[in-house]
Amino acid sequence: MKKSIRLAALLLVLCLMLPLAGCGKVVGRYRVLETLATQEFSIGYRENDYVRYYVDAALQTLAADGTVGTLAYKWFGEDKTSFSKNINALEQAGQAAPRTLLIGVDADAFPMSYLDGETYSGFDVELAREVCSRLGWEAKFISIKAENAYVELSSGNIDVAWGGLALAREDVNYEVTSPYLTNDIVIVTLAQGGPKSLRGLKDGTLAMTVEQKYMDALASNEKLMERLGQIKRVSGGTQSLFDQLNSGAVNAIIVYSLALNYTG
Repeated sequence: MKKSIRLAALLLVLCLMLPLAGCGKVVGRYRVLETLATQEFSIGYRENDYVRYYVDAALQTLAADGTVGTLAYKWFGEDKTSFSKNINALEQAGQAAPRTLLIGVDADAFPMSYLDGETYSGFDVELAREVCSRLGWEAKFISIKAENAYVELSSGNIDVAWGGLALAREDVNYEVTSPYLTNDIVIVTLAQGGPKSLRGLKDGTLAMTVEQKYMDALASNEKLMERLGQIKRVSGGTQSLFDQLNSGAVNAIIVYSLALNYTG
């Protein structure tokens, strides 16, 4: 018994001291080898635009009545959102005039927002539709990049920047809410048969989608880039990456941790 306890303690110490030796977090069929970057998702509005007043009220009501939680469990398997809750917020806001809300989303941010064929889907997309339904508005989604949020808002191309967007919150000329959800950009392999450490990726193939944010995240780890044999850019979104990994076409992929929670 004492030997078993000592052995368990030794294994725990090794996992803590040697994270590259194969003690990465396992989620379903997959293993997280490394976290490259952490993001905070926020919502952006034009300065002093009444749209924010009504959208915030709808979000507070949806958080209070459990709608946000239901959507979070559907897409993430848990609810780590941080929206304020007020079941009376919409009633206090008053009746909103009918309109079409132009919503700028990242179309390659599965499972927050993405294109499923020609239809936008994801947690943020479904939540935005719920907000518009409560307000009596129509929702129209437009693909944008986070770095272009101000231009898109100020030009009137969109009314709100919301959908898998990690928006800058300092030195910007538009209003940005407090973050409502945190996400990591991670390197993932197969839990069974895949590399169990970054060292195991030596001369291996790492795949990511064509979005620049993933390459920027990888560039933060120069040693890993030097270790890899090939970096592969894949079109078709996150599902294509998991297909490549599952088929053995690549050794590892870079995805959102939230996507891993959904897929794993």
